[in-house]
Amino acid sequence: MDFIKSILPPGKGILPYYMLILSVVSIGNSLQAYLTLHFSRRVYNGRFVPNPALSKTSTDGRDPEDRTDKLVPARNPQDPKAADQLTPLAGRLFGTWTLITCIVRCYAAYHLHIGPVYNIAIWTYVVALGHFASELFIFKSMSFGVPQLFPFCLATAALIWMPTVREYYVEFN
Repeated sequence: MDFIKSILPPGKGILPYYMLILSVVSIGNSLQAYLTLHFSRRVYNGRFVPNPALSKTSTDGRDPEDRTDKLVPARNPQDPKAADQLTPLAGRLFGTWTLITCIVRCYAAYHLHIGPVYNIAIWTYVVALGHFASELFIFKSMSFGVPQLFPFCLATAALIWMPTVREYYVEFN
């Protein structure tokens, strides 16, 4: 029992444990993103087809292939022209992004008393929620279901919780 106590965050309250648990889970999420696309595909479940509104040539001097809206969600996911947008590269990038977030949150779990560290931890949740919300509402690469519920709920909970208890954790010198 003493060993377990020695590796847990020394801070007061339960926020450090929440962040530590999310960090440990995120390590597993990062590893799976490098090993398989299966679980990430459950989150990013969109299939896409070429955007008919875009011309093959660009009038503004930009390569049409560089546009972020070159694909639109397929109306029929069984369409043979539909392409899965979760490539192995995208999966590994997501794994790397998750690992970086995990490192920041894990460090913050042990140092919530330092204002800038606390702020950076909050920003990891802002970026995560912004990413998932933009993929759901703007880019439409996901639909809302059980796999999407966890990142939305965890980030939203942290973004409500952390600003309200900041003064409890951050030491002012």
